[in-house]
Amino acid sequence: MISQVILEEGPYRIIRHEGIPDEALAFLDEIAWGSEGAVYENKNTKEHSRHIHSPILMAIHSEDHILATSVFCHTKVGIAGSDLNCFYVRYFASSPKIRGQGLIKKYGIRVMELVREGVHEPTVFFACVERGNKPSFKTVQSAGYQHTWTATTNGFSRFFPRSMKGVEQVTTPTQRDEVLALLGTQYREHALVQFDSIFLHDQYYVLRIKGQIVAGLQYHRAHWVVNRMSGWSGKFLLKILPLIPLLNRIFNPNKFQFLALEGIYIRPGFEKEWGRLVEDVLLKTDMRSAMYWMGATCPIRERIQGAVNPGLLHPFVKDSDVYVMASFHDVDKGKMQQIQNLPLYASGFDYV
Repeated sequence: MISQVILEEGPYRIIRHEGIPDEALAFLDEIAWGSEGAVYENKNTKEHSRHIHSPILMAIHSEDHILATSVFCHTKVGIAGSDLNCFYVRYFASSPKIRGQGLIKKYGIRVMELVREGVHEPTVFFACVERGNKPSFKTVQSAGYQHTWTATTNGFSRFFPRSMKGVEQVTTPTQRDEVLALLGTQYREHALVQFDSIFLHDQYYVLRIKGQIVAGLQYHRAHWVVNRMSGWSGKFLLKILPLIPLLNRIFNPNKFQFLALEGIYIRPGFEKEWGRLVEDVLLKTDMRSAMYWMGATCPIRERIQGAVNPGLLHPFVKDSDVYVMASFHDVDKGKMQQIQNLPLYASGFDYV
């Protein structure tokens, strides 16, 4: 793994790592995410980090300790059917020891500037910030990123999921090409479209009716520990939910396991069948809960809302929306305006 010191000021160094070293994974494993509202720990970071697309870790060090991290994932995204170079930020985190000292704002901005300086083609940068995380929002905004889209958090759960005839696991090149063609058509008029995590671990499933795919989804296993929920009711729920049989299979703050969905495909008129597909996948994986993220103006989300009963998980997560902060390099104003007016495509893998 290649590492390079790119800035040094007094006791602080910014080091650029090609990939994510073990010391950074250990650092991230101790981070509690969120600021206001829900605060949680992500217990799948080490596993998921192996599958991030072309990660570049920018880490702030003091002596032999990591103080803060941000991972820039390099990929191409679809914008209304055309491709655009892209860097999106994950794992923007700091040690509790230095919060409130102004270091993260100062060096966080510098990190983003350093990445931008190495880019020589039209590019979109974006970062996802939980709606209640005001410190991260201000830092990212100070680096020239603007709140451009909102990704809604959607829950789906069933106490007793049912199987569905016609469900297939996608494993062959021919099946994958068929799915990618359908997804490409469905999300042609969306922004930030990328399918880097589709077919990971052969975890894409479709529902066929009369030989045609009418619904599809990719899932990723997720495991969170929720340390805090907003308000007095949140404190009460943290204590009581783990003790309630059946309900604790849906949402147990001490061990919240769920499927993160993406690559959602629904042939018009088959929204209810998509819900049955989710149930079938929950049954196959011995899970009871799933979550997925979609742009607030995404028409597919609107179709799902009008046809599918989300279940009891949704009320717990519906207010956990994410602000998608974007910045553009060498993109003309007309193109920027076009991009900003498009509905957002959100990859579930990027949120867990």
